Amino acid sequence: MGPSRRATVTGLLALATGTLTACGTQEKGDSAGSLGAAKGSSSQFFEPGERTVTPALKGTTLDGEQVDIADMRGQVVVINIWGSWCAPCRKEAPELRKLAEKTEPLGVRFLGIDIRDNKSAAKAFERNYGITYPSIYDPDSRTVLGFKQLAPRAVPTTYVLDKQGRVAALSIGPLTYRGFDPIIRDIAAEKA
Repeated sequence: MGPSRRATVTGLLALATGTLTACGTQEKGDSAGSLGAAKGSSSQFFEPGERTVTPALKGTTLDGEQVDIADMRGQVVVINIWGSWCAPCRKEAPELRKLAEKTEPLGVRFLGIDIRDNKSAAKAFERNYGITYPSIYDPDSRTVLGFKQLAPRAVPTTYVLDKQGRVAALSIGPLTYRGFDPIIRDIAAEKA
């Protein structure tokens, strides 16, 4: 991706976050599983040669199925960290549903990670917003440690993994279909 294309994608990532607030950010000294008060939003795109983090994520979904991110290699995967208690998560849920539906023909898969939540509230959230892709149930926020140094500092946080399973982009804060669709499509169009 050339400099002008990267600037466009970086600008789109900034738009994708929608607002400058999120449910929580990790404060200095907090453990990765402890998310504190909101400070703002940010986004980041990694060029293919800069991508070093390949998350190790596995767990049980809200529906009781086992999922391992390693089984999704070869596909672009969008991972959203959310909680039913999070107002920005409710704001972005319809946008994520639309993104999942519109990018499915490209082979893009979606996976949620529901943190600090109770199962019945999380299932009601998915029903209310028509979310059909699976979500790992992670009430203790331990699964997110699989992102290593890119572990989320706020909720919601969304990652896009390339076909090699590496973090290609991340966005902190609620995203929009209009802002995030081109980012997913650009990453999906990359050669494996």
